[in-house]
Amino acid sequence: MLMYHPAFDANHCLYRIISILNSTKEKDISWSLLRMMDFYYLFPSQLKKISPWPKEIQKLKALISKIPDQFEDLTNPVRVFFELESFQKTAALELIAKGILSKESFEKGVMRLEPDSLPPAFIDFLASDDFLSSNAFKLITQALPLANFNGAKGLKDRSGLMEYIYDV
Repeated sequence: MLMYHPAFDANHCLYRIISILNSTKEKDISWSLLRMMDFYYLFPSQLKKISPWPKEIQKLKALISKIPDQFEDLTNPVRVFFELESFQKTAALELIAKGILSKESFEKGVMRLEPDSLPPAFIDFLASDDFLSSNAFKLITQALPLANFNGAKGLKDRSGLMEYIYDV
């Protein structure tokens, strides 16, 4: 039996990246943070495993309980996170090639949409996506960028998805 999951669908990855960056226009999103946000987009119930929840975004912690548990069992989230990187990198490079992501920003380590790169019809389409108005997406795009990302007690450490020991 063939099973589909959007995690390893290159076109879905393009959509996820655009959705996240369109919702975080006023914030600087690093490549590493975007990768983490994309992971939580795919597996929102994994947000419940961020421990302890960062104090700087404590007011949004109540939204976690409203996120339904996932259907699939992630026995090794770190491995899935690692395996996603090749799809994420390919998608980001394709978006740069198409002029949707800023190449200059990308070279500085910041993921940013080019102004006016998305047609109005696509922006309307994003507005109709139910997930983009969910509590999980709100946590991913509003809370995670505000939390400390690097070092001990940063999101890398608290999520367990990334190595933080060598952060400066």
